Amino acid sequence: MMEKLYLPSLRGIMGDWVYYPTLMKLKDIAERVKIAEEIYQSKTLNEMVQHEIKRKRGKEIKDYLLKQEQRFFNSLIVAVYEGDPSWYDITHIESNNPYDSEEIPEDVVAGIGILSLNGEEELFTLDGQHRLIGIKEAVAEAPHLGEDELSIIFIAHRTDLDGMERTRRLFTTLNKNTVRVSKGETIALDEDDTMAITARRLVTENPMFMENRILNNATDNVPQGNQTCLTTIGNLYDLLEILFTRTYVISNKKGFTDRKDELTKVRQPDHILDEHYQNACDYFTRLTKSFLPLQEFVNGSDNSTIVKKYRHPEGGSILFRPIGLKILTEIIAELVLKYPLSKCFRMISKLPTDLTQTPYHGVIWHPTQKKMIIKGKTLVKNLQLYMLNHFQKDVDKLREDYAKAIGIETEKVELPKKVL
Repeated sequence: MMEKLYLPSLRGIMGDWVYYPTLMKLKDIAERVKIAEEIYQSKTLNEMVQHEIKRKRGKEIKDYLLKQEQRFFNSLIVAVYEGDPSWYDITHIESNNPYDSEEIPEDVVAGIGILSLNGEEELFTLDGQHRLIGIKEAVAEAPHLGEDELSIIFIAHRTDLDGMERTRRLFTTLNKNTVRVSKGETIALDEDDTMAITARRLVTENPMFMENRILNNATDNVPQGNQTCLTTIGNLYDLLEILFTRTYVISNKKGFTDRKDELTKVRQPDHILDEHYQNACDYFTRLTKSFLPLQEFVNGSDNSTIVKKYRHPEGGSILFRPIGLKILTEIIAELVLKYPLSKCFRMISKLPTDLTQTPYHGVIWHPTQKKMIIKGKTLVKNLQLYMLNHFQKDVDKLREDYAKAIGIETEKVELPKKVL
């Protein structure tokens, strides 16, 4: 167990937060403070927080500490729980030089004291994650830096659901007002963003996305060697944005941008969040029922066998590629403007899914390089809409674009056969 630590401290109140500004040596920070992984219970989301933080500016800050004699940066904000943290105000501390209590206001005296940590506390950063990584690496390389002191603002953290939500919100609020919060941090931690809240709930409650069925990657990229995940959590977030702003619209806002702002900047009431979650579950249930490969994935006991069957170097199913799920979700968002949702899913169920077939071959799937062609996304969507007899733009231009993509003269190219 670590030694008991006494820190000079103030005590302040802002809003409903009680906080304790202190001074702490870098060696103690490096030893005791962790990054903000503990504020989420899901292992997948914990890993995402660590990944999103560690991949950034830690090395730059380490080099700054090692090379800059005039080094200085602002306070870390650190949450504390467990152990026995105690704060003693100055009136409980004996002194050989007593102050004149009549000259000092009571609120000043009440805000000055000592914070003690018994070594069993759990400490993690809410603001200053990159600085913390840099401190740890710098102190490991140059132990003498450990005697430097840095100001720390401690706040109390509770591990119940309300406490974790409260701390996550403070984390994203602090970071939103400084460096832009990354997509991964938003998904893992944001308590105002409806898509992030829903994605986390799907990861922890919906069997289609629990455990190793979803990759904790904020991008659409699924590594070639991954043989267990349907898609990434970043792709899931993007699908939810399409669903909530265009397909299952609850908001009274008319414009897409206004709807998105409402969903990302203001936390919706719990009953609205529940409705969004149920709509998301409804969408993925309908999508699963529309395609046999997804049924196999959801209902199978060994999802790795199914993934290997439908995502492999020779192609496989568009359903097992993040870009394919996004295209289908965008198509549903267009069809629902004209047809009932049930009919929309009956329509898309008629579309082919094999990447080696038309309209994917040569447009979004490269047959010789064995990889996805991301720039073919819009063309594939338009070709699928044409196949569904719902393409409302210039068919001649569509034919030209298709011919160019597959390397055939426009006069010789044939558009894919309609399925409806």
